[in-house]
Parts: sequence; structure tokens; C-alpha cells
Amino acid sequence: MLKTSWFRAATLGALGPAMGPRAHVLAVLALAAAFAGCSSDEKTRMLPPSQVAMNPAVVPVFETDEMSIYEVKKGLAFPILAPEETMPTGDYVPYDREPWVKLTDVRAQLSWTLSNLDAQGHNVEVLIDPWTEFGRYWPGLTLVDAEEGEYKPNLSGIDYYYHLEGKGAGDASRARGTYTYDDMDELARDFATVMNLIRTPPTTYPGGGYVEPEDQAAILPAYVNHAFDFQNHSNKDALVKQYIPPNVAGLTGVDFGLRTYEQATIALEVVLEITDLAGDRLRDEGSTDPILAPTDVIITVGTAGPAM
Repeated sequence: MLKTSWFRAATLGALGPAMGPRAHVLAVLALAAAFAGCSSDEKTRMLPPSQVAMNPAVVPVFETDEMSIYEVKKGLAFPILAPEETMPTGDYVPYDREPWVKLTDVRAQLSWTLSNLDAQGHNVEVLIDPWTEFGRYWPGLTLVDAEEGEYKPNLSGIDYYYHLEGKGAGDASRARGTYTYDDMDELARDFATVMNLIRTPPTTYPGGGYVEPEDQAAILPAYVNHAFDFQNHSNKDALVKQYIPPNVAGLTGVDFGLRTYEQATIALEVVLEITDLAGDRLRDEGSTDPILAPTDVIITVGTAGPAM
């Protein structure tokens, strides 16, 4: 038996007294230069915590006789102001217009806490998938064995396993961490790279060798999963480095969630810290200024699996 319901379920020093006059002057100049390098318009917001949870009532998003995948996700839109004017169109590969939010405009950091509420331990995947104003990434599945009908989940933008002991184990039943500003920058860069890969599919296999045009779509998931692999930094990776586009749109939101291969009762809480480097992209708390509408464009190289 095979069952799939993926779309339904998968819906953070003082100056010392021994310094002479010349040293004081040099130190003051150095501090002035440091502050001059920071924009006076830069602002940072901490959003309220957001949660998503799984319980035994959650049905598998994908199921065969050999495997069941349980997954829950929730969207988290960043409070990005809507642009006052239409952005220019033109050669902004991989996009058809200039991004309103660039990687150099907005940076984000995501702190998270994962809690096991069951008596038994579980292995859990934390999943973070990117949004930009141009699309929202949905990983889906890749067919890895046509004869056996075997499918494998594609990697999320950030996709990391954690083992949690049962709830009676104290701190061992929880995991905490932060996907830093640099991690989230890499997520945005990876997504831009993936969109460029989709726009201009690879013409060689990962290990070398020419790919016929009719086979390019089949090898695309291997490149995309490699780009999103948390251990690979795209600007240093020989396989996908060449596909990093000149234009990288900044994140405007994420889908965050968790995945298991057995029924479980687990909660994930995230706290977003977001910094507006441009000074005019982030809505102030309490403001009613219009915000950027979440995109309804889905970007994927995956499938939901065969229909029932």
C-alpha cells in the first residue's frame, strides 16, 4: 500500500588609564571609523516565538509497506515592508526583475528548541525551507528506484537530524540551537543557486560526463540536494560554485518543521531575529504599513509521489 498526503500535512572596552594622549587619539579615531561603518538606519527586531507540533494523530505524508514519513510544517513570514514602486525588470538572473530584498538588505537568525514529549526516544529531523519574494521552496520526493517504486525525501534548505531521549531524561529530551546569520545567509544563497540550476540545468553528471538534454531533469535533484546539504558551503563547493548567480534575493520567510519515520509527540519552537541593513525593508513593531505579500509560487524539483 502507498499513501501520500504531503501537501495537506506539510502545511532565530573602555580606554585604559595608562594610555598616552596619542594612543587616546588613535583609539578614538578607530572607534569613530568602526561606527562610521555601521549604518545609522540599521535596525533589528525579535519576533514572538512560533511553534509547530506533532502528535500520534498526525497521518503520514508518505507511506509504503516499508516506510512511513510523518511531517509537520508551519510558515513564518518576515515583517518585510512592501515596496512603494514596482521593481525594475531586466537581466537579474535567476529572476526576471530586481529583487526588492537582497541578501545585503536583510539578514535573519533563527533560534530553536526541540522537545520530545514521549516516554521513548526519537530521531527527529529539523526542517527549514526558504522563501523569497520569487518563490517558496518545497522539497518533495525523488524517485530513486523505478523498478521498486522507491522514493526518497529531498533535502530541505536546512535539514538536520537530532536524537532526543524520552521526556523523563531531562535535558537529553530536548535539543536547542541557533541557525546563525551566516547559516541563514547560506540558505538564501543556496536557494538562489537552486533557482539558477532549475533555470539552466547542468549538462554534466556530478562525477563528470555529458548529460543528454532529455536526462537533465533526472539529475537535477542530485545537484539541488548537494547545494542544500548543510555541510556544503556553496561559495567553496566545486560542484555548485559555478551556479551561484550574481543576484541573491534575501529571505522573506521560512517554512519550519520536523520529520520522523514513526509516530511521535514532539514540539518545535523558533524565535526569529531579523536585521534590516538597508534601513527601509523591515516594518516597525506596531506599524500598520503594508507588508510584502507571501509568494504563492512553489519552487521544487520533487514530486509528491505517485497518486493513490
